[in-house]
Amino acid sequence: MATCTTMTARDPHPRAPTPRPPTSSFRILTKRTSYQSLRSPVLMSPIERTFSAVDLGSQDSPGWEHINVISPSTASHHSLYSDTDDGFRSPRLALLTSNLHAEHEGRNTLISPSDPVPQPGDELLYDIATEEKPEMPFFHPEFQTAVAKTKQEMKDISLAIWGCPASHQMGSDLHSLKQRAQELSEFEPSSMRTLAFVGESGIDKRSVINALLDKPYLACTDTGSHQPPSVITEYRFRPAHHNEPFGVEIEYSTTDDVRELIEELLRSFRASHIPAFQDVHDSEERRDIRHRSEKAWHTLHSMFRNQPIFTREFILEYSDDAEVPLIRLLQQWASEFLHRRPGGARVRDWSATAFNIDECTDKLAAFTADPIDEGTPALWPFVKVVRIYLRSSILHSGLVLADCPSPRDLNFSRARATERYLRTCHEVFAVTTMEHAVLDKAILDIIKRNGRHRPLRIICTNSDDISIRLTERSDPEVSLQVRTWRQQIEALQKQAKRSEAQRRHGLPGALEEEVRFRDMLEEMEFGLKKFLVERRNSQVATELINKYAEEVHMDDFNVFCVSAQDYWKQRYEEQTLAERRLELSGIVNLRRYCYSIPAEAQFEAATAFVENDVPALLGSLRQWAVGGADEVSKEKVEEIRQVMKNLEEVAIQKLVLPSAQIHLARTTLDHEFASAIVLPIRQHRSEWRNAALEASKEWTKWDAKDYLSFCRHHGTHLTKATGPRTWNEELTAPMRLQLQSNWGFFQESIEGNQKELIDSIDQVFDEICAPLTAHLLSAPTSMQTLLSTLALRRRCITYTIKSSFTDLLEASLNIESEALYGHLSSYINTLMAPAYHAACSLPSRSPGSTPPPSPKPSPTLIDQQRKDALTTHIASSRLFPKLSTMIEKAHRAVVHAAFDKMVEGLTREVDALIRDLGMVGRDENDGTEAARYAEFAGTLRARCTAAERSVREAKAVLGEVRALYVVGAEEFGGASVAK
Repeated sequence: MATCTTMTARDPHPRAPTPRPPTSSFRILTKRTSYQSLRSPVLMSPIERTFSAVDLGSQDSPGWEHINVISPSTASHHSLYSDTDDGFRSPRLALLTSNLHAEHEGRNTLISPSDPVPQPGDELLYDIATEEKPEMPFFHPEFQTAVAKTKQEMKDISLAIWGCPASHQMGSDLHSLKQRAQELSEFEPSSMRTLAFVGESGIDKRSVINALLDKPYLACTDTGSHQPPSVITEYRFRPAHHNEPFGVEIEYSTTDDVRELIEELLRSFRASHIPAFQDVHDSEERRDIRHRSEKAWHTLHSMFRNQPIFTREFILEYSDDAEVPLIRLLQQWASEFLHRRPGGARVRDWSATAFNIDECTDKLAAFTADPIDEGTPALWPFVKVVRIYLRSSILHSGLVLADCPSPRDLNFSRARATERYLRTCHEVFAVTTMEHAVLDKAILDIIKRNGRHRPLRIICTNSDDISIRLTERSDPEVSLQVRTWRQQIEALQKQAKRSEAQRRHGLPGALEEEVRFRDMLEEMEFGLKKFLVERRNSQVATELINKYAEEVHMDDFNVFCVSAQDYWKQRYEEQTLAERRLELSGIVNLRRYCYSIPAEAQFEAATAFVENDVPALLGSLRQWAVGGADEVSKEKVEEIRQVMKNLEEVAIQKLVLPSAQIHLARTTLDHEFASAIVLPIRQHRSEWRNAALEASKEWTKWDAKDYLSFCRHHGTHLTKATGPRTWNEELTAPMRLQLQSNWGFFQESIEGNQKELIDSIDQVFDEICAPLTAHLLSAPTSMQTLLSTLALRRRCITYTIKSSFTDLLEASLNIESEALYGHLSSYINTLMAPAYHAACSLPSRSPGSTPPPSPKPSPTLIDQQRKDALTTHIASSRLFPKLSTMIEKAHRAVVHAAFDKMVEGLTREVDALIRDLGMVGRDENDGTEAARYAEFAGTLRARCTAAERSVREAKAVLGEVRALYVVGAEEFGGASVAK
């Protein structure tokens, strides 16, 4: 497998100033008051200073006052360029436009002020950039080089264009072309893919994330209360143009989220104190209820610990007959506190920046831990998602690593939100330990929540935690081999100690002998460890595959055995020494797999960049440069101008205006979805409600304790008497039977609408090209250039349409899963949850209510009340009309998101097309930009010719890479081969 180098990180967005968070009266206490205190070498960790990916605090780094940054900003250029003058009035402009006259011989690399200062010997240590990438087209070295050269061509041209004053005039053609060239020079073939890492506390999950990011201590590995497990944490890429290498973004919960959370916490806390708890006879379920009750209390206490009267007894004794309901009182307390949070109560997102990991984690502590002051409420219960932005090679491709809590540890509202989040992720990694992997119930829980149609990966941590002597005693197959190995190691240890003693006594040659013995000892120990680790890894992986073979598709099932501890022990060793040891840690292999996830989409984006985007810009640049080059009579000029004006109207009317096919396609999809999915639900609502009632009648015949147990688990549970059952799916069975085929037809309709839209785009371009072809002889240079560019514009639009429809199809599959099945985050469970909660709380008397004078109701009566409550809810709550509304709303949201993205890309291309049309039909007397700067236009034409030659070479490499991997796939019969 060839080793590929990744492309230099560049920000795909304009270089906007780093946003600053809004001020707030809420004070965040951190371990240090300013970053300047970290600039002392005494406080700096030598590891952080030497090896960290971002280090601004090093005393060896140059001061800001000595750094001269040449920024690609029009505001930094004030000198004018003269065509009549052989020299430039500004030396800087001479530097920027020198690329017009000579081809580039080296790469211009932007240096971020956050980059670490290289130290002598760094080149000998392990470099993560040398890691072997997946054997996929995108990572082919020649393709990477071709894309990098193409980007450099765009950068050289954008720098060259700065030399012309017209490029600094807002609204000019050259200004727009310069901006587009700058965008393409910063192109990154990123494709956002979210990878969720799910697991319970104490399994070393965050250490694995730190190792994948190659950032020690970023994700807090403390298993205590520092970071509660209910908050989802995302790790995203931070572009290089930001001065600060770390960014933090906090997404707060909405008012409705807070209300739902408080209601669920009160319900969970009271669950072990209400009379219904006495009806739970299963010991494991009783422990689970008590555990959830205790967790709910700790969360409530964190939220309201500034209220002296807020105690357990206060909640339990609070009467339902009180003038102010408890839920309203707690909401009022929460609202008063949230007005003082960073950003204030009305702000949904709060952001900050940091220069190093310590500063980043200090700022996060305010949102992920209980405050030191016992009288200050905690912020973390009111946080929905934490996003951390940083520079890491694994994130550069568009990957988002998400640290997710295990839903089985959460209350209902948090578990539902987490499950819904997991179902939007591209891949889910269930994290467990080597010791408990086979028996870990959390894995099966994640599999059930993930669904059979989605890929599953299992990560087994602590693969290095293995006892040599225990293996020697308990594994007869390798006992003798391990004992012999161990004895040799012990002998080498003694010999190394003898040599060390001789060295300390000054014996000649003792130092060399000690080094030789220690090297032998290190290799011997590594060999034994490698043998034991790989053997156990294979055994555990085989057991897991055998156990879950029937639960998941085997093609979508992978097991990774890793050790974050081994990774960090060897991370900063010498390159050749570290490579084998890091490979044994499993982190390198896991990171390689993560690289492969977005690789196909990256290849498609990079292909479109080389074949469509760059040639289209070069065509527009050539169109600008040849303005007025054709000798055309005044009569012909007027005729051509009128043709161009008519074609502009055609492009705007048929591609952009509301009457354009793209807007009709959106409306068509909405109507077809309503006809295929929404209308059948509304037409059959009575029939399906009756079927749901019939299904629920069977449950009423069950034993009271089984019925209550199913209510506690939202209808998805198993008992000895009932076996595994899913009430939610039984309620929607008739609907699912009919709508599954309808959904298949609708997905075919999505593909059909895509084809119709692309065909209509082709027709519009044919309509535009026909008059141009007729006038080809009138202005051959301009017309031929324009016709070539239009073909490229058509391909750019087609790629945008296909990409957006792919996203739409994937989103439609997610809606289908939420609509037709009965998992925790499904629509039907959302509608049934109030009934499940009500049934569990019967008898309805709260702990603080005054007891009624009548005798305590019998268990039989309570059981009947529960069953009546559920049956009444099914009969009278309009389940299916509400279901149709939820489905339609979700569908409209994803369709509009996909088409908004499509319209944005289409509008950009139409703007460029209209600009190209406007540059045709001008002569030198019109005062065109090219005519005013004729010398610049001539050199730009020559520069475009050189760039076009480079692009042709890149296309040739692309063709060779495609052919290489097509042949490779055919040799394997089209099968997917894991590398």
